Amino acid sequence: MTPQNNRAMAKSATAQGRAAAIASSITAASRDASLLDHEKEFRASDDDALFEQNLNSSNNSEEDPNLSADVTAKSTTMNELATPYHYVPLEMGGNGRTHKSTVASTALIQEIGGLPTLERMTTHFYNNAFLDSTLDNFIRSHGDPHAKRFSRWIHQKLTGSSVWDEERASRSARPVTVASGHTIVVHDRSSAHVAAWHSPKRPDHEVGRHFKLDECRVWMRLHFWAMRVIVGDSSPSFTDYYIRFIGHFISVYEGTAPTFARDSARWSADQKNTQEYIDNGRTMNDVLGLSLGQALSQIPQDEADDTCWPYEM
Repeated sequence: MTPQNNRAMAKSATAQGRAAAIASSITAASRDASLLDHEKEFRASDDDALFEQNLNSSNNSEEDPNLSADVTAKSTTMNELATPYHYVPLEMGGNGRTHKSTVASTALIQEIGGLPTLERMTTHFYNNAFLDSTLDNFIRSHGDPHAKRFSRWIHQKLTGSSVWDEERASRSARPVTVASGHTIVVHDRSSAHVAAWHSPKRPDHEVGRHFKLDECRVWMRLHFWAMRVIVGDSSPSFTDYYIRFIGHFISVYEGTAPTFARDSARWSADQKNTQEYIDNGRTMNDVLGLSLGQALSQIPQDEADDTCWPYEM
């Protein structure tokens, strides 16, 4: 073989390598564009997410978003004893489809001790979720500040503060890698859930599938368990409101899930339930894989038939 032929073959191999690299880059870009489309499609279906996206980061809250030491200390002292129950309705805007904070919902956050209490609650939740055989598959990395983000989202939704917007503004814009080599920038609630659906921990045949009813029930049980442990009986009004608040937001992920919010909140009241769950390897065998009819048979008939809750009639 002549030197000219060797050079020609080398050039051809180099060209082929470049072409393959370009093709791979185009394929990856196409995958990521598809994931971005998934995110946009999901956000468009969620009026609350659209409201969050369009919300100006400067808002009308009078509460210090950083919660001074004095405020935190006073809140903790005030909540050593339970506050009397009073009903606080969910305030809805956007043609009745988006949650709005009110003076009353802001007061509920103060009743339980403000942002520090919320972060203790979400930390307790994620510590359990990381161990859960169902939920952990949706969590790409335990290293992300999940509890901090979640607590600030709750605080902003109930008080109108800007703590979640401020946290989002400080996030890295570097994409994270999810299943099948996709990448996504996790910058808000919608992108976080798309990343969860495409978690590399999920079996290949489930990648991209949204949350199902049984998974929502597991999520609510663990979350309300965290509320029971951290908030306890200090504010029955907050507990009642928060169950309805979650009932509203869980509906965007699975339309039948709100019906099971109250039952999910009751689950952790019986220590036998939580102990059996732990003994079963942190797997909720009593709800996983059930049909809607089977699931409905597990809750009180009046809750199964209630088409108005968690809203006002």
